Amino acid sequence: MDVGIINLLLMIGILHGQRRSATVMSGMLEGMKVVGLDLETTGFDSRSERIVEYALVGSDSDGSHIGLCSLVDPERRIPSDATRVHGITDGDVKGAGAFSEHADRISEIIDGAVVVGHNVIGFDWGFIRMEYLRAGLEAPRVHGFIDTLKLARKLRVPGRHRLGDLCDRYGIDLERAHRADADASASLIVLWKLMKEYPERFHFPLDDIIESLD
Repeated sequence: MDVGIINLLLMIGILHGQRRSATVMSGMLEGMKVVGLDLETTGFDSRSERIVEYALVGSDSDGSHIGLCSLVDPERRIPSDATRVHGITDGDVKGAGAFSEHADRISEIIDGAVVVGHNVIGFDWGFIRMEYLRAGLEAPRVHGFIDTLKLARKLRVPGRHRLGDLCDRYGIDLERAHRADADASASLIVLWKLMKEYPERFHFPLDDIIESLD
């Protein structure tokens, strides 16, 4: 059993004594580095917008906890529309360091990991790759992705599939929605909830479930 991922679930308060419920998730991810990823940005287009906050939350292959969250100086003004979503202002990111100053720490965590996130393929990873490109650095090479948005659609989960809607459906507390650490943790909990509700869809090797961008 992957003690690391179960400890993560316990730490963020979702097992409530139901330790056996995590065995499907832990079995599939046993021995893997699993990292929940979420970003906050200045806008939606990775070609012109920038990262203002990132969070990496999860479990290393040896079971140790991973937790890194930081603001980033986007080296441009944060639009008021973006601030209204995530609450991050120009003053908040002053002195936080440009993305290039964070890249080594991010790579150390993400390299070789199974990266979990809500719309991580369609949104977050595009921003990560563009920031590395701007910095003249090679982007991390991940083991693969589990995108909880695509997964919820594939499983035909009833209702809407936004992260907040799924959190409502599964009783997940997301008081700090649209902050990177809260959303990254929530994506891991959503994955666990989906695996708990649809266990028959996860009795496959990990590489049959994760997605690659190669």
